[in-house]
Amino acid sequence: MRNIVKSAHQRVAESSSCLWGYSGLVASGDRQRAALLSGAIAAFGVAQLAGGSDSEGGHPYRHTGLGPAVEARWLTAVGRLVAEMRPDLAPQLLAHLGIQGLPVRRQGDYDSGDSADFASSTGSTDSASSLGFADSTDFAEFTDQNLLRGLSIGEIGVVYEALIALSDQHRRRAQGQYFTPDDVAKFLAAQAMEIHQKESNAQGIWLDPCCGVGNLAFHLTAAMPDPAEFISSKLALIDIDPLALKMAQALLVANFAAPDDQKALPALVSRSQARDFLSAAPLPQHDFVIVNPPYSQTERRFDCVTGAIGETYAYFLEKVIRESKGFVAITPAAHLGGKKYRPLRHLLQNTTGGTAFVFDNVPDTVFRGYKYGSTNTSRTNFVRAAITVCAPTPRQWGVTPILRWTNRSRAKMWANAAQYLLPLRFGPNGEWAKIMPGTEKVWDHLAKSSQTLADLVTKERTEYQLEVAATPRYYISATKRSLNRTSKHTLYFKTETEQNRAYILLNSSIPYWWWRCLDGGITLKLQTLLSTPIPENLAVSPNLVAKLAQDEYESIVVKMNAGLACENVQRPGSLVNDIDAILLQGIPYDFTKVYVSDMFSAFSQ
Repeated sequence: MRNIVKSAHQRVAESSSCLWGYSGLVASGDRQRAALLSGAIAAFGVAQLAGGSDSEGGHPYRHTGLGPAVEARWLTAVGRLVAEMRPDLAPQLLAHLGIQGLPVRRQGDYDSGDSADFASSTGSTDSASSLGFADSTDFAEFTDQNLLRGLSIGEIGVVYEALIALSDQHRRRAQGQYFTPDDVAKFLAAQAMEIHQKESNAQGIWLDPCCGVGNLAFHLTAAMPDPAEFISSKLALIDIDPLALKMAQALLVANFAAPDDQKALPALVSRSQARDFLSAAPLPQHDFVIVNPPYSQTERRFDCVTGAIGETYAYFLEKVIRESKGFVAITPAAHLGGKKYRPLRHLLQNTTGGTAFVFDNVPDTVFRGYKYGSTNTSRTNFVRAAITVCAPTPRQWGVTPILRWTNRSRAKMWANAAQYLLPLRFGPNGEWAKIMPGTEKVWDHLAKSSQTLADLVTKERTEYQLEVAATPRYYISATKRSLNRTSKHTLYFKTETEQNRAYILLNSSIPYWWWRCLDGGITLKLQTLLSTPIPENLAVSPNLVAKLAQDEYESIVVKMNAGLACENVQRPGSLVNDIDAILLQGIPYDFTKVYVSDMFSAFSQ
């Protein structure tokens, strides 16, 4: 077993085809936790045992993406964990997991001599070979360990996610799986508790319709006044992966069932379904939903109003909205803007209201960079997430700006995110505007503007042109000189006056702020850029135009992207501030936090 662990760790860690999912932990300085996860993942020997699980069309393991030996090892490890935690329920839990012959001992009852005894008493050649071991000694060493001891429920999900991705690199990407980190799950559970306690008098039944190994359900249960009663009568589970569902049931009962409660597991199983949530079959009885749905692109549907969107999470949200009294969901933030998401926004607007928290993916990211099976070497997980909370009783929708934070401020971000909520305002195409507090007066003023940048631009090529980088991160600027980069927009104008008016506007804070309000994704879409409103005070100042032209050569910056040098011009803050003061004269504003990389550094813990 020791050689298997070492070999698996080396082969997986050195492979260029996977990026270790604990990169987020390393980035945050928690190398001890990263090492623990690394060891747990490597111990399953997935590098040797994976492969062929989906090619065997009739194999019972095809739904999990794991090969039979890896799945058998995984179930054995989960069985060891729950049996140690709950000796009073161990026989029932092991039978539920399909584990036979595993000795039931209490945590800490092991010594180095147990392996041989275990091998002689239970380690038949058939048992060892079913788990992919050459002999019963290696089999005994594996089964006598508690590989998952000390891991949180979220970290257990990470290990399972890694095993799936390393066994079948295409499955996780195709299904859009992103297991929920513990601190994210705790935040969702806290939002759910407000609904549960304040608006349902603690009487509602909660459904997790794609529960995975049970992270969201775990933290929701832990937040309840009586967790044992909650899992026995007020929690329902669904997952398309029958193995994950089985594990979730076992882990929840092991952690929360009352002593010797033999009815808790059958009760939870009776309210659980291994199925596709989107199928037409009746759902388990429920009032509220807590969910992290799949984020994959999929075929269009003709049985729902969001069918043209072609994204699984949109279909999940539509069904959740129609089938529940209220919900808490973490999804991509894409539906808050973009024309194709209008039907989903319309559905949300017709609910009783709630809150939407929106998160950036830099410098830190909600999902902590887990990208198992990805060939992309970036440590950033490019999902910009949103947490939507829909309450049963009427309230006005509130939306945050796109929240940014660093690793060291992560806990402060969760504690203070609600302080950035503002009442919902709509963009020109029905977008849910993500407005930074301190700039709402700017929005209210510019939203009434009669002109946009599109009114200055012509489709004809002329001598009067400006270039704008199409991949902004912390600023937007425009130049008259040509930028040495491939990702850029070139704008043309009929006259020099129109060119200079746009030149001043595009080097103010307004276009970057506007983009962050309406989109804020990876790229600056031309449509969004052209929709930038023109303030009434926009006039050509020859002195200001001259300063901008000179600065183009003084403030040039170069960033390497895929081995290519990409030029841009990062204007001095003082110059941008001077332009803002002219364009927004008489309007109170504070753009400071629009540009900062950490919006929570000044908050107390």
